[in-house]
Amino acid sequence: MKSFISFISLLLLSITASAQFGTPVIIDSNIAPQLRNIIAVDIDNDGLKDIVISHQTDTIKWYKNLGNNTFSAPVVLTSTIAKPFFIATGDADNDSKTDLLVANNNSNNSQVVLINNNGLIPTVIDSGLDVGTYRAYFTDFNNDGDEDIIACSDLMITLYLNNGAGVFGGRIVLRDNAEFYNLTVADFNGDNFPDIGVSSSNGGEVQMNDTSDSLSAPNLLNLHLSGFITHTDVNNDGQFDIVYPSSTPKHYDIYRNTGGGNFTLNQSVAFDLPNIQNPPFALATVNADAFTDAVYSRINNNRSLYWQENDGAGNFQNEQLIDNTEIYDAIFLADMDNDGDNDILWYGFNFNAGQKKIGFIENNTITLGVDYIKSTTVRIYPNPASTLLNIESQDKISSVEIYSANGEKIATYHTSQIDISKLAKGSYLLNVTTNKNTFTTEFVKK
Repeated sequence: MKSFISFISLLLLSITASAQFGTPVIIDSNIAPQLRNIIAVDIDNDGLKDIVISHQTDTIKWYKNLGNNTFSAPVVLTSTIAKPFFIATGDADNDSKTDLLVANNNSNNSQVVLINNNGLIPTVIDSGLDVGTYRAYFTDFNNDGDEDIIACSDLMITLYLNNGAGVFGGRIVLRDNAEFYNLTVADFNGDNFPDIGVSSSNGGEVQMNDTSDSLSAPNLLNLHLSGFITHTDVNNDGQFDIVYPSSTPKHYDIYRNTGGGNFTLNQSVAFDLPNIQNPPFALATVNADAFTDAVYSRINNNRSLYWQENDGAGNFQNEQLIDNTEIYDAIFLADMDNDGDNDILWYGFNFNAGQKKIGFIENNTITLGVDYIKSTTVRIYPNPASTLLNIESQDKISSVEIYSANGEKIATYHTSQIDISKLAKGSYLLNVTTNKNTFTTEFVKK
């Protein structure tokens, strides 16, 4: 296959940046019944992220992105999965199409269900999980190049290994000695194997992958019982940190990863969020500085929408109102219009009016306080790439960072040739820092 070489002329901005959001646009105001999830995913593989929603009963729907911030009428993907509680995305069979993974919360017949984007027919991976299944994620647990599944149900954490063709093996119980309310998955100790953070009846815990299809003993972060846990690289140091609800009501604690999967409490933030499993809370870059920000709905302010910016040192600060004309019960951040910044998808239920809506808020981020603009040339090749990506610059390269399309840092390198073979197929952002400046461009993993 012919190699592509990109010569990218980039603009370097020394800036102070702030997010600029548009007004809410209603996509559908005839939602019934209530929603559990709203996510962005390119269902039809046309390069535009579509909207997928799950109702609290049995229906998952798709709104096709038509471009120019417009969306089609809803199309029912399935109405056979009872109480779909959470939807994740990945590529189960390595066909470069994004598949859906559903955790359903259906009492003692809860399931893990794969919706393969090759016919979009639901396939039950596991059933009969007790009480409820709250999370299921694609992750390459055994580091063999194929995305496996890890799930969190009320009484166990389970693993399903991928045989390489999107067919999954039987249930492997990773843990069953507590109650489990939520799960997050990331490589916390830097060994290229995914680890887990758990919200359990013991509190907030982190467990390392022991590289033999099992987990190490849990490391307790916090005794407080919570329905939520997530992760992000809050200070852009290449290590994933933990976000977990605090014992102080309506606060979230930020646990900084100090290396090797060890954590220390760094900040407690007043997000004014309820202690629930699917809170209206999302982490991604929404301004122009490449650091993870927080977007959330405050329960004590009529569920209005706010954001706090990352100060560049991993601390959230400077709460700013985005909108108080709608009600926000679920949010998701993604670049819906392919302009390089993360927009906001939202769902809201106005109890007084009896109206349920989904909508879109465009991120119109502009850069302020430009000190200077300098043109330079950076060379990356091949692009697209499947295994190795080369970066050349006229200045000395000190670090190379890979970010997902949602603005989450995936990895940091200190060489001019990086191995991207284990990345899922798709588009990524590349931050190249030299001894003089930092440059950003995009590459495609094929």
